[in-house]
Amino acid sequence: MLKIANRVKALKSSSIMAISARAAELKSEGHEVISLAAGEPDFNTPELIQAAATKAMKDGITKYTPATGFQSLREAIAKKISVENGFPVDPEEVLITSGAKHGLYLALQCLVDPGEAILIPTPAWVSYSPMIELAGASVIPLPLYEEDGYRPNVERWKGMAIPPNAKGIIINSPNNPTGVVYSREELIKLTGWALQRNLWIISDEIYEKIIYDNLTHTSISALGPEAKKATITVSGFSKSYAMTGWRFGWVIADRPFIAKMASLQSQSNSHVTSFVQWAAITACTLPPEIGNFMVAEFDKRRRYCMDRLDKMGAHLSYSRPTGAFYIFINLSKWLIQKKMTDLEFCKELLNKEYVGVVPGSSFGKEHSIRISYATNIDNLKKAFDRIEAYLNR
Repeated sequence: MLKIANRVKALKSSSIMAISARAAELKSEGHEVISLAAGEPDFNTPELIQAAATKAMKDGITKYTPATGFQSLREAIAKKISVENGFPVDPEEVLITSGAKHGLYLALQCLVDPGEAILIPTPAWVSYSPMIELAGASVIPLPLYEEDGYRPNVERWKGMAIPPNAKGIIINSPNNPTGVVYSREELIKLTGWALQRNLWIISDEIYEKIIYDNLTHTSISALGPEAKKATITVSGFSKSYAMTGWRFGWVIADRPFIAKMASLQSQSNSHVTSFVQWAAITACTLPPEIGNFMVAEFDKRRRYCMDRLDKMGAHLSYSRPTGAFYIFINLSKWLIQKKMTDLEFCKELLNKEYVGVVPGSSFGKEHSIRISYATNIDNLKKAFDRIEAYLNR
């Protein structure tokens, strides 16, 4: 029998994938399943981007490209970042990747050696830990607390012994799963804390355009030359322009690091699909109202979800989300009373009420769940009616 490599055997199956698979199975049996599990906008990709991809294919832009990506696209990304994110970027500091996720994977493969470690403020996106472990490194969780609104509080971490093998820290704002947007002041403190410990900063900014309550996004690299030099910025259009299936993203870092990432990409997936890259140039120049429309719709859904949760307050608590399209809900009182884990709750809710949500333990925080409001209000109403009925049994 073929022996599977140990590093792959150690990979844990994704609870999100498992819930999605079970939801699909129940749908095939004729049940009306409402999924609040997936981190995927329910809008279609803007027509201008679709048209650009179609034209590119018809024009023969279907061949190999440089591993770094089309130079014209790198220039467009550099201009976008310089104007919108507030820090200067040279096109040679840009690598085009097959989604922000692949950019994170490549960055970690280039950054850490076996025996080193990466710090992750937790709860955190489910894929960070497996990607770190696939690079041969270990994960050091930095706890975030609901009483702090799941915001980074470096004062709480000052008593922690950060081992000398710690190489970097992953920062994600707006945050998945909490929906929290870190303020500029918080990021200044967090960056200073990391730089004092000679840590690289991987800044995952994939939700940068989805922000509410008149807040603004701050890129860590915009905090000054020292911060930029130590930061690997990862982003893309998957969430802001509903391009999850296009697999397009980018990484910004200093030239030598980008060159090594490009070498690794050239020996793996070669490059991002050519006509997708061409369409992404159009995405860089879309009128703001296209993205603003999606954010406005997400905001309506966010407010509806918070209103429903506020009325169910005896069973749960949550921190007000100000970005992305998630709410992270603490169900510890209810779950402890019922002697149930968050994973058991999610399975029961799906199998009995046909609502899919994600257990908080998948993100490193037990007795919690994450819901995604990337679906229409009618679905949210039905889902919350069912969740409320289940909690009141």
